[in-house]
Amino acid sequence: MNVKNMLISALSCTLLFSVIFVPSPALHVVEAAATSQRITYILPANPEKYLFLNMEMVDIINPQTPALQRSYSQRDYLIDMDESYLTKTAYQDNLKFMSSKKGFLWNLYRFIGILPPSFPEDINLDELDQRIEETESFSEEGIELRQTRAQIYMNAHLQPLIDAGYVKQEEIDDGIASRQFVATVLYRMFREVRPYHGGIDLKDSEDTAVRWAVEIGLPGFTVDSKGYIYPQSFLDKDPGLSEYAEEYAYERLFPYMMFILPGNKTANGWEYYQIKLKPGMVPMRPTDVMQVNGKPFDDYSLINTVAYQQARKKIDAYFNPRFVQILDQARKDALKPRAWDWSRDLIHHPKFAKEVAAYRKNKSSKNLNAIYQAVRNHYNLSIPQDSAANIKSVLDNVK
Repeated sequence: MNVKNMLISALSCTLLFSVIFVPSPALHVVEAAATSQRITYILPANPEKYLFLNMEMVDIINPQTPALQRSYSQRDYLIDMDESYLTKTAYQDNLKFMSSKKGFLWNLYRFIGILPPSFPEDINLDELDQRIEETESFSEEGIELRQTRAQIYMNAHLQPLIDAGYVKQEEIDDGIASRQFVATVLYRMFREVRPYHGGIDLKDSEDTAVRWAVEIGLPGFTVDSKGYIYPQSFLDKDPGLSEYAEEYAYERLFPYMMFILPGNKTANGWEYYQIKLKPGMVPMRPTDVMQVNGKPFDDYSLINTVAYQQARKKIDAYFNPRFVQILDQARKDALKPRAWDWSRDLIHHPKFAKEVAAYRKNKSSKNLNAIYQAVRNHYNLSIPQDSAANIKSVLDNVK
């Protein structure tokens, strides 16, 4: 694998939602209950790279007041569209919906929160609800009424996004929410507060929105080692062409936008949500910094062992007091460009010419650290990239 492919492979991990282990000199050891198993863990110098949050872990200090006050959920919509939803596998129905264009836009509308819903003026929704209650559900009239209500609510979600300029009417159909579609919509939303810096080279897409999504580390936009993103594919946490929808990638989009991007839409524009950890929560996954017998932690039978709990306690005590700083740094990093081609982005970049020359003159640890810090300050480095040892390898081997 050449140097550029190695770099692409390193960057194929998204900022917040990847399970990656990087060996560190600061290795801590605890013995598992079974003598054949040895748990080790690190307390990384870059804890922001391991940040992991979901909605249930935090309290929002400045929450939105949703413009849509009527109670009508995704489940209500799916039942109205197909009564058999109740007897089929609900998981598959929900997955198909969330990975569709309309489902993604439905959830995006609810994420934004403050856009007034677009209900037709000539429809009394209370009267419609009453008619549905009084009509036999499986009758032709009952089915028609429920589907009418479903379409009214879907349009109430979609039209505000069209009016806001986030999606075009002609782009909405019954197709999948592909990487291309999701990137296009979100780039329109956030490009003013988080513009594309450039430098992301994909083999199969020159589209600015798709490259922007890769640059900011949007969940589900994992590039393979050869530089392919497969823009018409489903979102997936793993690289490659995804023929089937994956729940995880679509679910992780919204925590990313809420916690890392300035995802709070206000009358004054996009702002950051102010958040705090709930009691007992830890802003990362402890197993991301653990190994068992020198390999990534994948034996979850060990989580009840004394050794695991000892390691977990130390990890929690390291990350929790740093949460405010970790979140702040992760947000700052998400605004930075990526180092994609080391020859272009470091060795021959005029910004680092002085530091590169100084290091190559005497290769001192002082000069190495100076250039490492300069690179860290300028780029959003992935975990494999983010070490002085990696920068030394680049300086010593890349032309």
